[in-house]
Amino acid sequence: LHSPKLSATVQKVNYYLRYESGISNRVRELAILTTAREHNHQFEWSAHEPAALRVGVSQEIIDIIKHRYSTEKLDQIDRVVINFGRELFGAHRVEPEMFAEALQVFGARMLVDIVSVMGSYAATASLLTAFDIHLHPEMEPLLPLDP
Repeated sequence: LHSPKLSATVQKVNYYLRYESGISNRVRELAILTTAREHNHQFEWSAHEPAALRVGVSQEIIDIIKHRYSTEKLDQIDRVVINFGRELFGAHRVEPEMFAEALQVFGARMLVDIVSVMGSYAATASLLTAFDIHLHPEMEPLLPLDP
């Protein structure tokens, strides 16, 4: 709204990431939820928890992300997406072993695209935080926020 040229550019990137990158809907929603959790962002979480359920992410996996439970029993793809995002945003670095596993699982191009999804939603979280955007009062908050 306040920066139409930026908005148009971001929309093109988001279109690519959603429809042309080859990232599955399921992996994309795992990446988004992990980003929302690591940014402690209620608005994004509440929009994407239902979306994740619609594309086949189980409530059990959503709860693992939501409550930062261990991912050790998840399949490799889910575990790698979640742990990669946790390291990227929580530790502000990705350990070499995690990077190597993610690269092996996804390949370089797909990993760049998955990290770009995470980065895009981190940017959105930053804008929503900076402009103090909250859930509509009638929406139920779905994310237990960190103190």
